[in-house]
Amino acid sequence: MEPIRQFILQLPTFLPTIHATDDFATVLAHLIERWDWAIAAYRSYLSLPGDNRYIIISTLVFLAIAQGMRLIYSRMTAEQLRTLVDTVGPRVFTVVTAIPSFGVIIIPLMQILYISGSPFTAVGLVLAITVPVVILPLAVLCFQIVRMQGLNDAQA
Repeated sequence: MEPIRQFILQLPTFLPTIHATDDFATVLAHLIERWDWAIAAYRSYLSLPGDNRYIIISTLVFLAIAQGMRLIYSRMTAEQLRTLVDTVGPRVFTVVTAIPSFGVIIIPLMQILYISGSPFTAVGLVLAITVPVVILPLAVLCFQIVRMQGLNDAQA
């Protein structure tokens, strides 16, 4: 259970960066680049053919969130970002700023559910898609932990 917990805690990609750096200008540039990518993804979702209003509304909501966050944060200085992170805490900051990225994953899953027509088919497709994404890093993490425990046992 411990490797799974560690893997989940490592999912936010720039949380270690926030703890380990004083260069908040780099963190800010990374955030803006990530939101630009999310905005481009949402715009491409809107150009897909289809008439499902729920998917269109969800895409527009996530697009508005990403554009709003990009607009607010692009006007911040590195010192203002540092103050914000110190005020809300790095974990809360990471989760809030990752919301637009979650939408990039959620919208295609909604499209799979809509297109498949069957919830069971959709769940099967989603599991088939997520297995390589989740299992491979988790296996690497488990291998690293076992290797480190083996090295520690050998040294003892």
